Amino acid sequence: MNEISIRQAKFEDVAVIHNLLTELEKVLGATSKVSRSPEDLQRFGFSETPCFEALIAWQGTEAVGLVLFFREFSSWKGAPGVYVQDLYVSPGLRGTGLGSLLMKALFEHTRSWDVSYCKLTVHDGNEAAIAFYERLGFRMVENEHVLILDSL
Repeated sequence: MNEISIRQAKFEDVAVIHNLLTELEKVLGATSKVSRSPEDLQRFGFSETPCFEALIAWQGTEAVGLVLFFREFSSWKGAPGVYVQDLYVSPGLRGTGLGSLLMKALFEHTRSWDVSYCKLTVHDGNEAAIAFYERLGFRMVENEHVLILDSL
C-alpha cells in the first residue's frame, strides 16, 4: 500500500465526504435510499454543534477511505461510546489493512472522549464486513433490532 495519511475532515472536505459516501452507497446498492446533499453534510457536520465527525484516508491527493462517526451514551454501561455510521475503503485498497488503520485512527481520535465501547450496524448479507469487524473484536448483539422513525 502506497503511503496513506489519515486526518480529521475539515469544512473544505464536504464534497470529498459526499463523494465517498456516494461510492459506499453504490457498493451497497442503496443509492435510491439516499436523500443527503453536500449542504446537509456541511450543515450538520461543520456547525457550532456538529452531529458527526469524519476521518479521511488519503493516498497522495486522492481520498481513498472514510470513517464517519459520532458520540453516544449507554445508559446500561453508564459510559460514553462512539457510533460508527459509515466505514468506506476504495475497492482497489480493500484487503490492504486500510479499514483497520481507519478504525485505529478512530479509536485514537476518540480516546479523549473517555469512550468505553464502539457500536455500529452492518447491512444484511454483508458477510465480508461482518468478518472484518469480528476480526477487530466486534460481536453481534443478541436480542436487539434496529428500529427507525423516519419523520418527527
